[in-house]
Amino acid sequence: MAQYVCAFRGRRDAYQVPLALAEAGHLDQFITDFYLTAQGRKLAALMPSHLKKKMFVRFQLGIPDDKINNLFGTTFLEHARHRLGYSPATTLAKLDRRFAYAAARRARESRANLFLYTPYAYEAFVASYRHTPRKILFEFHPHADYQHRLLTEDVEKFSYIKHSYIEETGANLPEPLVRRVRDCWKHADLIVCASSFTKHTLVAAGADPRICEVVPYGIEVSRVKNNLDRQSSEEFKALFVGWGAQRKGLHHLLKAWGQAKLPKNSSLTLVCRYVDPGLMPIIRQTPNVNLIVGTSIEELHKLYNSSTLFVLPSLVEGFGQVYLEALSHGCPVLGTAHTCLPDIGTENDGVFLTKVGDIEALANRLEELSGLTVRNNELRQKARVCAASHSWSDFRAQIKRLL
Repeated sequence: MAQYVCAFRGRRDAYQVPLALAEAGHLDQFITDFYLTAQGRKLAALMPSHLKKKMFVRFQLGIPDDKINNLFGTTFLEHARHRLGYSPATTLAKLDRRFAYAAARRARESRANLFLYTPYAYEAFVASYRHTPRKILFEFHPHADYQHRLLTEDVEKFSYIKHSYIEETGANLPEPLVRRVRDCWKHADLIVCASSFTKHTLVAAGADPRICEVVPYGIEVSRVKNNLDRQSSEEFKALFVGWGAQRKGLHHLLKAWGQAKLPKNSSLTLVCRYVDPGLMPIIRQTPNVNLIVGTSIEELHKLYNSSTLFVLPSLVEGFGQVYLEALSHGCPVLGTAHTCLPDIGTENDGVFLTKVGDIEALANRLEELSGLTVRNNELRQKARVCAASHSWSDFRAQIKRLL
């Protein structure tokens, strides 16, 4: 049976790709930065509940412990460099290579194939082997050239967003680090994309559409608490969850919110762990906007449940898992076609689109939806049904089909 090495940092996609490989008996090794194996789970179980929850998000039932290779050193180096003030983009780009080198070493040892995520693939894909490994690439983010072009055009209009522009585009990265992400797809036998938009950007860069497969992400709606048994809010409450950065379109949303003619007592809540410094004055000046810098999962659930519309007008998005999270709570969503939304549903499902980068169009959409979404429990029911039609088990089944 064909075996695959999988590699990425963090808990990307809730570990669903290595889980799919393990379920199918195809996982040779999963290389990551920090994953909670048996000994770690014993220690985590003794911690206070809030710390235990944080630790156990780095664990997925179904992935055997003996298949895990933790590169703990990358975690220590990452945090050390952050504290010393190095650019996060530069730090991650440098450390990402270690996962690719580790994947190449393991593939040579076990004569395995490669199922790697874009930032962690280049060195493994171009390495020399005594066997001929199949190379599957998970392209979870739109192609770098497409993103760079789009964000550069936007930053010329909104120069105050330049801090996050530099981080998002890797504008200060040396060419070798840029090339490894930009050209990785050229060495893949199969490319898996989380959205049709991501596939479109790869085809625009020259990829053969016949080797690009779209496999949208999923969510487990049964685990989500919702308020569909209660009457929807009487007021228009919009919610934004994500990085307060250029790519997410927060600057467009703030401009549109400021000029839209909305009902009295309308409010916009922003949940961001990071906000571009250039946006802070605009947030303070825009009426009826509440900024929450980080929050608990429980509080986030409450915000999804109490909001009448989730809005994330991203300029460029590989997928946008938060759209499914909002829909799973019965909260209709508004975004752009440069996301997963065209793959997820239609307006009848509570999925609404606005033109990318068009502030006037976004303001008009907010005005329209401020009337449509308030006290509309039927639409909330449809939104939750829409989310339920995209399960993680379906995602894993499609991954297995491609092996």
